[in-house]
Amino acid sequence: MFGRMVDLSDGQWDTFRSHLPAFASLMFVYVAMNWVFRLVVVRRVSREFLQTPTKVRGFLPTLWFPFLFATVFAIILSGVSTVFILAFTGVNFILAKRFGGRRWAPVVFWVFNMAVLFANEYYKGYEFGRMLESLAWLDQWRGVLRRWDVTFNITMLRMMSFAMDYHWRVRQEDEASVRQIDALVANPKTEKDRVERSCFAQDYCFTNYWAYLLYPPLYLTGPIITFNNFVSQMRYPSPTISTRHTILYGLRLLASALLMELILHTVYCVAISKWAQWETFSAYEISLFGYMRLSFIWLKLLIIWRFARFWAMADGIDTVENMRRCMSNNYSLQQFWRDWHCSYNKWLVRYVYIPLGGRKTSTWNTFVIFTFVALWHDLTMRLLQWAWIIALLFLPEGLATWYFGKPRWTSKPYFRLLCSLGGTVNIMAMMIANLVGFGDEGVEKMLAKIFSRSGFAFLAVAYVILNMYLQVVFEWREYEYRKEYAAHEASAQWEMTDTAPRVPVTRSASDSPTLTKRQNRSGIGE
Repeated sequence: MFGRMVDLSDGQWDTFRSHLPAFASLMFVYVAMNWVFRLVVVRRVSREFLQTPTKVRGFLPTLWFPFLFATVFAIILSGVSTVFILAFTGVNFILAKRFGGRRWAPVVFWVFNMAVLFANEYYKGYEFGRMLESLAWLDQWRGVLRRWDVTFNITMLRMMSFAMDYHWRVRQEDEASVRQIDALVANPKTEKDRVERSCFAQDYCFTNYWAYLLYPPLYLTGPIITFNNFVSQMRYPSPTISTRHTILYGLRLLASALLMELILHTVYCVAISKWAQWETFSAYEISLFGYMRLSFIWLKLLIIWRFARFWAMADGIDTVENMRRCMSNNYSLQQFWRDWHCSYNKWLVRYVYIPLGGRKTSTWNTFVIFTFVALWHDLTMRLLQWAWIIALLFLPEGLATWYFGKPRWTSKPYFRLLCSLGGTVNIMAMMIANLVGFGDEGVEKMLAKIFSRSGFAFLAVAYVILNMYLQVVFEWREYEYRKEYAAHEASAQWEMTDTAPRVPVTRSASDSPTLTKRQNRSGIGE
């Protein structure tokens, strides 16, 4: 581009970029074949399912082709290592069906799945030659993706989703009749209905489970979707999916990819952050490199996840948008983690946070969750340090929210200034923590130069500028809440969800918008 060199120092992006034509071709082939299969086979063989979806239970007709394609897809990717995938997922299925419904069953599921993660990391994909010398020849047939264990972390989340969803289905039968539970399966109206309502007992079969685990569009990267939601959409297609919406989303994906190409051909932030001589740069220049490095990580993950979501949308499956906000449009630590890898956050809330007590135990619950997040990503001390730093940052934010969120502060005319003062500290702390966790080997030198005596003047100026920037962000959030409130009033449907405003936007005597209750809380950390 423009006759300039391209920065491909990031291995993950280089791999995705070089294989993008193959992924795009595979997407087209899969979507086209599945569409033809549903049109020709499903409509002729299973008309009853199309007319009354609840009459067919167990292996759904809409999962026949995904099941077959996913099996072939896994064999091509992992070769003979598919045996290990089948073994681990099979044991998880047996444990779920055998112990589901018992009070201590979640402990069994967690112990097994964490043991699999640790074993995968330790044995690096289980070479046959190490097990038995006579089987060493099998290591030559390990498929296109030789390190299948690297992407198995995503599969582990789906394994836990199936086990826990089935466990809760069995537990529900102790509180209500099977007929009452099954009656809720029909016609889910919202995503919450699809996630929280159990499927039919027969739907928790191995064929549905296998198709869910290896569903091609989401297999390698996510976004993560729960088993209940996946089966529900296979029975009742999501009304949020339309041809126009899918095309527009694809155009947004294309625009993001073009922006990434522009950055890689003009701003060599990855290469500089890896191999630069930091002694020659000022604190301002180093901070700029650090910010661009984090922006690159955000954009890289956004494109990878959007491609997978676009593929799923083209196939009729609606998943959560993983990156709901730009990295730079955040000032609350809690809100940041709700919008970064959003589907993973929802998975953590459903399967970890709430079972451990939710808000009642949030103080120590947060440390448990971020420790798991670090171990799930990679077994390194750097990521553990990152996790514990993030968990510690939640404490002062929570205390500030509790103290300054009282009416005696929120009614003050300088309340926004207090919010920006705390929000600026949050922004700086989050940048440092994420550089420690996901930066390169030169991060320590970068931070040492920024916090040196010569860097304090820059930090002071940056702090003032960020305060002014946050005033703009606050006003933008006000606009979002007013828009959402107007939409709810127009439709006469007021639902207290995470994305809906908590209270109507109030106005002062001069008719200028003031902070809502939710903004009061989130201004110093939600």
